[in-house]
Amino acid sequence: CRFGPRCRFLHDVSQYLAAKPADLGGRCVLFDTFGRCPYGVTCRFGHAHLGDGHQNVVNAALARQWEGKVLVRNGLSKELQQQLRKRKFRFGRAEEFLRGIRAEGVPKSEILENSQGAPKPEILENSQRAGGAPSIPTLGPLTDEDVTKLRPCEKKKLEIQGKLYLAPLTTCGNLPFRRICKGFGADVTCGEMAVCTNLLQGQSSEWALLKRHHTEDIFGVQLEGAFPDTMTKCAELLNRTIEVDFVDINVGCPIDLVYKKGGGCALMTRSNKFEQIVRGMNSVLDVPLTVKIRTGVQEKVNLAHKIIPRIREWGASLVTV
Repeated sequence: CRFGPRCRFLHDVSQYLAAKPADLGGRCVLFDTFGRCPYGVTCRFGHAHLGDGHQNVVNAALARQWEGKVLVRNGLSKELQQQLRKRKFRFGRAEEFLRGIRAEGVPKSEILENSQGAPKPEILENSQRAGGAPSIPTLGPLTDEDVTKLRPCEKKKLEIQGKLYLAPLTTCGNLPFRRICKGFGADVTCGEMAVCTNLLQGQSSEWALLKRHHTEDIFGVQLEGAFPDTMTKCAELLNRTIEVDFVDINVGCPIDLVYKKGGGCALMTRSNKFEQIVRGMNSVLDVPLTVKIRTGVQEKVNLAHKIIPRIREWGASLVTV
């Protein structure tokens, strides 16, 4: 040990094993499954894979079967985390949609264009006189992304009729719990509610809610947010960086921390923002967008039957109540 006599840790393996509590069982599930246990002598089932001289035994044939396989996907890389924290991640499609929202406040007479596609000269003069660059939206150049952009009918579709859907469960529906439910027959799984602003800031604890086990063949994530800019950007971020089969919007959470900020079930009473969020996220996603709502926000005042047809018009593929 490079610390010599100053080191506080135990270096004698035999002495460590003598003081270690008795094993919990005779078989190690990690060794039986993957051919090696990464915990070695510290494993509470260590006698199943400790050989002569307390060396960690490896089942080479079984370990070879798992080489190169990623068991848990959707992790947050250091490179992506730095891009998010330094605000260097580019949200091209989201910004395009948000510019359209901002332009909705401009009178129609001001966004009329001539046959060449350029704004009218008097509009440019007025905007330049006001100071700064013109804020009039234009068509701009035609790019490959415009040509190859998926139409709604071309988006990936999920056939989940008759399948068992494990609802997203905050503080409970983590990856180990979903693995257990998957073993008991769940077909469709969804991650815990993740706050979009925390994801955009690159918080590791929030990104852990997006992790997907390789046994989850139909998997989605659930996002919570109150504003179209953060929700649309977060949807584009996930669409480009992780593997999911659908994205769900939480419009059902009733806790004060979420409700008072305008998120969760508060969105049911903020129909304009709700519509912008659904349309924006749907425009940047290549997978289906789903929405989870409540019957209403106040007791004995139901809104679901009025808002569900509108959610369908906005572009959502599925609504759960």
